Amino acid sequence: MQRIAFIMKIKPGSEEEYRRRHQQVWPELLADLKQAGCSRYSIYMRGLELFAYMEVEDFQHYLTVMAASQASEHWEISWSGRLTRLQVFPLCSPKCFISIKQWGGSGEKSRKS
Repeated sequence: MQRIAFIMKIKPGSEEEYRRRHQQVWPELLADLKQAGCSRYSIYMRGLELFAYMEVEDFQHYLTVMAASQASEHWEISWSGRLTRLQVFPLCSPKCFISIKQWGGSGEKSRKS
């Protein structure tokens, strides 16, 4: 099992849309996440900052499956211009531990899977 974290930022004014959409994640996107080997995926929101954590069987397999996912492509397009992915790193990376500590670990949680 690999643990992956990434930091994102949403555009000001997109907060309510973000919350609403993550309460109703598309079933086909959830199915593709599962097929890609994602067993857990949590996103924590603090203001405009998002800290995401996922557990996957194999991150390269996950990337391959999700790159071929039409649901993922449509989801990404729907957030185009409103979301910026800032960093992606495995949780075993020293950079991740520093980022988690700096981030503070508080905020509201939206759950994908």
